Amino acid sequence: MKRVGIKEVAERAGVSWKTVSNVMNNRPVVHPETRARVLQAVEELGYTPNLIGRQLRQGSTRAIALVVPDLRNPYFGVLAQTLEAAAKRRGYTVSIEISGGTVDLEQHYLHGWHGRLFDGLIFSPSAVTGEAIAKRTDPTPMVLLGERIINADVPHVAIDNSASSVDLVRHLVEGGRRRIAFLGADGTGGISTGSQRFEGYRAALRFAGLPYDAALVGTTGTWFRQEGYTLAQQILAAPDVDAIVCANDLLAVGALAAARELGRDVPGELALVGWDNIDEVRYTSPGITSVAPDLEALAEAAVSSVLGELEGEVVIPHRIVERESSAPVRRQ
Repeated sequence: MKRVGIKEVAERAGVSWKTVSNVMNNRPVVHPETRARVLQAVEELGYTPNLIGRQLRQGSTRAIALVVPDLRNPYFGVLAQTLEAAAKRRGYTVSIEISGGTVDLEQHYLHGWHGRLFDGLIFSPSAVTGEAIAKRTDPTPMVLLGERIINADVPHVAIDNSASSVDLVRHLVEGGRRRIAFLGADGTGGISTGSQRFEGYRAALRFAGLPYDAALVGTTGTWFRQEGYTLAQQILAAPDVDAIVCANDLLAVGALAAARELGRDVPGELALVGWDNIDEVRYTSPGITSVAPDLEALAEAAVSSVLGELEGEVVIPHRIVERESSAPVRRQ
């Protein structure tokens, strides 16, 4: 089968081959409508840049790309540093690439359209679908972080999101909490970190014999402090809420600020817990209980997977770091 070339893509999209090259290299000189037309032609024709021959001529790059949605989340900053150290021990460098959580940029890295050569791709997806990942034709080895993408036969490394959620809810129930809310549910209906943590929360309520109340669930596609603050203000309109499970620590920090504004004592009236164990939650007042993933194990597994030393799914350990925010209820 004849390989599709850049000229065929240009003809299909009705543009010059230079425009196609600009799109493939993600240069900001292309009008968004033209870019969309080129990307559609690329997908329809199954075009991939001829990077393999260049890589064979140049040899191994000894470079791995780490693609993350956003470095404003401290978790990704620490993850990048930990991965860089793990790769360096094996003689590889790590290039940190920021997708912004946008479909276009994630597609660029997913399909090798970025025009750069890497020996492997460690990818934390945010916007692309499982179907898009399953259609990937770029030969660069890839491992997914965090997300479980349905119907995509790609190695991935993650903590057990459902089990860690069950552990958090059990911790709260054992501390006497009974009206437990959840912030950070995924409203898209996909299989994601948010949806798994939410399902673990629901399962834990069932195990504990506690009712599920949809009014105590805050849905959001972004997990930053502002979303935690806004959602917590809404959830805490119900005066009997005595605990909130936040899908990450940034949501929990925002929720803590909202609780303080509303005069809700933490942990006397309200317990708060989160995920990722970022440094910030050690220094809030009170300190916030959090699920701590073993980032060293995650980094080692991700690098080993992308280098072909591990296959399939790797589940890394986690632990709950208990702090004052989830102290048990004090009975009178």
